[in-house]
Amino acid sequence: MGWLLICHWCFAMSKIPIEFEKVGNITPTEGLVLRVGNQQPKYLRVTHVFTSCIYGIWVTTPQQARSARRPKRISSNEVTHLIENNGGQWGKLRLPYQFIGIGKFRKNDHTEAIEAAWNLIEPLVYAFKNEENLSSAHFTSLIRNRSETLGVNFLTLYRLVLRYYYFGGTRLALIPLPPGAKPAARAYSLGEKNESTPTQPSMRRGRQPALASELGRNNFIIDDDDISDMLACLKGSLRKGPAFFTEVHQEYLSTYFRRRHPDTFSQYIDNRHPEPITLRQFRYYVNENLQLTDDLARNLRKYERNPGRTGSVRAAGPGEVYEIDATGGRIFLVTDEENPVTVGKPIIYLIIDRWSRFVVSVYLSLRPPSWSEVQYALLIAFTSRTKRFASMGVDIDDERWPIGRFPSTLCPDRGSDFMSRSMEKVVTDDLRIELTPLPPLCPDGKAIVERTIREIKRRMFMSKLKGTYADRPLDPPTKREAKKAQATAVNSLADAYRAVIEIIDDHNNRPHSALRRRRTLARAGVPPTPKEAYLWGLKNITGLRTPPLAEGDYRRLLLGIDDASIAKGVIRYCSRLYYPVNEPAQELAFRSAARPKRVEVRIDRTDPSELFIETSKPEWAHFSLGVGGAGELMSLTLDEEAALADQTALAFARADHESKIKRIRKKVADVAKAPKKNLNAMPTVNRDKLSQIDLSLARQHETTKMKEALFGKSAARDHVPATLEPTWEALEEQERLRNLEIIRKNRGRQ
Repeated sequence: MGWLLICHWCFAMSKIPIEFEKVGNITPTEGLVLRVGNQQPKYLRVTHVFTSCIYGIWVTTPQQARSARRPKRISSNEVTHLIENNGGQWGKLRLPYQFIGIGKFRKNDHTEAIEAAWNLIEPLVYAFKNEENLSSAHFTSLIRNRSETLGVNFLTLYRLVLRYYYFGGTRLALIPLPPGAKPAARAYSLGEKNESTPTQPSMRRGRQPALASELGRNNFIIDDDDISDMLACLKGSLRKGPAFFTEVHQEYLSTYFRRRHPDTFSQYIDNRHPEPITLRQFRYYVNENLQLTDDLARNLRKYERNPGRTGSVRAAGPGEVYEIDATGGRIFLVTDEENPVTVGKPIIYLIIDRWSRFVVSVYLSLRPPSWSEVQYALLIAFTSRTKRFASMGVDIDDERWPIGRFPSTLCPDRGSDFMSRSMEKVVTDDLRIELTPLPPLCPDGKAIVERTIREIKRRMFMSKLKGTYADRPLDPPTKREAKKAQATAVNSLADAYRAVIEIIDDHNNRPHSALRRRRTLARAGVPPTPKEAYLWGLKNITGLRTPPLAEGDYRRLLLGIDDASIAKGVIRYCSRLYYPVNEPAQELAFRSAARPKRVEVRIDRTDPSELFIETSKPEWAHFSLGVGGAGELMSLTLDEEAALADQTALAFARADHESKIKRIRKKVADVAKAPKKNLNAMPTVNRDKLSQIDLSLARQHETTKMKEALFGKSAARDHVPATLEPTWEALEEQERLRNLEIIRKNRGRQ
C-alpha cells in the first residue's frame, strides 16, 4: 500500500499545474516569482536580493527541483527590461499540497527529517547571504567542503540546497521527495523466466558504433557474468599496481572476454564485428558495481583534466615546430653482462612534432644530461631507423617510423643541456634551425612533449616491465614502490630502448583526439594518426592561412545570422573561440559572466574567421577566431565542415579500431608465447650499492655499448660534429677516467 501511495504521489506531482498568483507593483523580495511572457510563460524565483542585482532560479513543475541550477545573477537593468519589454509580472507560486499537509503526506510526519536536513544546510544558507559566495567559483566549493566535513554525499547536499531555494526558501521544501517507481530490470538480466509467458529477445540499447556500416551492427548484450568478469579483471589489475581504465579494458577483452565469448572475439579480431564492449560501457558497469578496499582504490588512476584552458601551443603545419625535452625514466636498469649490477635510471630524450603529434626521435642514455647526448637524439631524428635499430633487435624500419624532416623551430626548456653554447652553435648556425627556449617557469609552453613523456612512463609501467614503478617517490608508499622496483630490476638499457620503441610505434599509429579536430585531414581521407598526418602535411601544407579581410570590406547586410554563446570574455561558436578585437567587443567581453549566455551573431559562413554582434553603436562588436581554431579549420567553410562530421567520426573510429585490434592481438600472442617462469634462469644481479666512481663507470660503459649498437663501433669518435673540436676540458676528463680505471684495477692488489 505504501508503494502505491508513493507512485501515486510522484504521478500527481508530475500533473500539478503551476498556480501563479499575481501581486501589485512591489519591491523584489526573496521567495517572490517574476513571470515572463504570456503564451508560454517562464517563472523566475528570487533567491537573494542585493543593492545592484538579484539572484534567481528558473522554476517550472515541482519534480524539476531535482535538476535545478545554481542561482543566477540578474542586474537591476535586466529585471527592468524583463518587466517592461517582456510583460513581466510579480507574483507567487503555490506550494505543492504535499508540503502544506493536504492529503496523505502531512508535514508533521516529517518534522524530524526537516530538522535534520535544515541542520545540514543551515551554515550554507547563511554563507550564501554574501553575494561573493554565490559565484560559480565559491558556490560549489562551499557545498563540497561542507559535505566532506559532515561525511555526506556531495550531490545529495547540493540538491538539498537548490530545492530549498527552488520552493521559495521555506523549510517545508526539505520534505524528502519520493523517487518514484523503481526502473525495471535490465533487458539482459538473467532472472527467472515464466515459461507460460512468451518473452521477446533482448535488444541492445544505445546508438550503434561509427563502423556499423563497415563491420555490421553490434548486437552483443552484456549480462551479469560479463559484469562479474569486468570487476574481476579490474581488481586483478589493481592488485598488481596502479592501473587505468583504458589498459584494464584492453586486458579484459584479451583475456576474460576471449574465454567467455570465443566466437564473438574471433569475429572482432578478424574485423568482422565492431568492438563488443566499448570502453565507455566498461567504465559505466564497473563504476556502478565496484567496491574496493582502500589499497585497491589508491591504485585506480584517472586522467586529470584542466577545463577552461584554451591552449596556446600551436603550429601551422608539420615540421614548423619541434618540441624537445629530457626527463628521468621510471625504470631501474642493470648492466648487460654475465654478472649484472644495478646502474640506476636512464634519461629519456624525446622530440615531437607540435602540429601532428608525431614522435620524431627518442633516445635513452645513462649519462648525465648534456649537449653531447642531445646531439644523438637529433641524429636519430634525421637518419635512417632501419640500419640503426636492427643491431639492437628492435623491429622497426623507415616505413613504420619515417625519417623526420628538419624543422623551422626547435623549442626546448631552459635545462643546461639545451642552453649550452654548443647547442646554440650547431642548431642555429650550422643546421639553420631557430632555437626558441621557453621563458622561466613556463613548462606549459611545450605541453605536448611533456604530456607524451608522461604517457610513455605510464605505458612502460603498464607493460609490467621489471624494474618499473608508477609514481614519483615523494611519500612513503611511493618510495617503497621505487625500492621494490630497484630490487627486481633485470633489464638492460637495450631492453628498455626496445620497450620504448614499441610504445612510440603504437603512439604514431593510433588515432589522436587533437587530429580529430583537423577537418582538412577528414576531407583528404587521411586517418587521424600522427604518422599519416605528418606525412600528408609535409606534402600538402605550405604555411598559415591568409590573414582575414579588413573590417571595412565586409558588407554587413550580407552577413548571415546565427546563435552563439558568450562567457568569460570570449564567444564560443561551432565549438571554437572568438576573441574581442575592437572596443565594443571588449565591453561585451567585460560584462560577460562565467555562465554562457546566448547571443545573436553575424557571420560569413564561407569565411568564419571573424564574426560581429550588432550593437546600438555605429560600430559593431568585432570578434576574431583564435589561432588554434584557424589552424583546425584551415580553408574549410562551415558547411563543408558539417558535411565532413560523419566522415571524421568514421575515420577516427576506423583508426582506433585497427590500433586496438593490433594491441589485443599482441596481448594474445604474448600470453600464448609466454614461457613459464624459471627463477633459476634469471641472471643474478649484484644488489650491493656501488661507489660513486664504479657507478659512474658502469653507467658510461652501458651507454657506450648501446651507442656502438646504434651508431657503429666508433660512435663516440665518428658522430661528434665537425664543428666541435676536442677541448682541454674533454682531454682532462679523458685523463681523469684513465686514472680512475688504473686505480680500480689496482685496488684489489693492496
